[in-house]
Amino acid sequence: MRKILLSAVTFAALAGPALAADLPTTKGAPTFVPPPAFSWTGFYVGANAGWASLDDHGSPFCVAPGGVLNGAGCITNDVLGAHANANGFLAGAQAGYNWQANQIVLGLETDFQGAALKGSVNTVAGLPANSNFVADERLSWLGTARGRLGFLVTPTLLLYGTGGLAYGRVNVDQNTIFPGVQYPSSASATKAGWTAGGGVEYAISNNWTVKAEGLFYDLGSISTSGGPVPAVTGFLGGKTFSVEGAIARAGLNYKF
Repeated sequence: MRKILLSAVTFAALAGPALAADLPTTKGAPTFVPPPAFSWTGFYVGANAGWASLDDHGSPFCVAPGGVLNGAGCITNDVLGAHANANGFLAGAQAGYNWQANQIVLGLETDFQGAALKGSVNTVAGLPANSNFVADERLSWLGTARGRLGFLVTPTLLLYGTGGLAYGRVNVDQNTIFPGVQYPSSASATKAGWTAGGGVEYAISNNWTVKAEGLFYDLGSISTSGGPVPAVTGFLGGKTFSVEGAIARAGLNYKF
């Protein structure tokens, strides 16, 4: 009898853990916690590079003796198409802040680029023979301070418009060259104006975004004029240069 009882106790002790493993557990299954949704709100810094144009629509001018613009004896009507247009590379950095409200993103952004934009023109000036007109215009750097208004196509894809202040450093020179006499002059200034455009920006992670945008800028105009060398007449020769153009660039931002 004792042997039977001992065998039953031993079997129960061995079979208990195995039977318990087959019973349903009372612990809850692990739950999946989705990652937080991407938010555009916050500060960011980044770099950009692209292409820009410098479009000159200004014309040469002459001041005749007595202060008459393009007066008797002036020949500027023969060189009215003397435009120093240019295009080239620019690159720089930007920083800004965004506020997201549902699908709307508001922001402020400032940027600064070094530019390699220099345009030149060399054309026949008119009578007398063997006369010509030369001019150069250079934009060495360009900056903007803009507002941005965007709409989220998806949580990570932003379409936006932008506009605000533009400013840059401009250097110009011109010379009307006749046999035996020239009218050289030059000028430089930091000019301010406006810019407007739009773009698209995409979040590739919680911290990194890429963008592509196009802008138009207009910094007004700059003029320069000079007297004859040697000083043999009372005329002045000069040119007005317009400072405007388009920008197409790509950028990479890090969002804090």
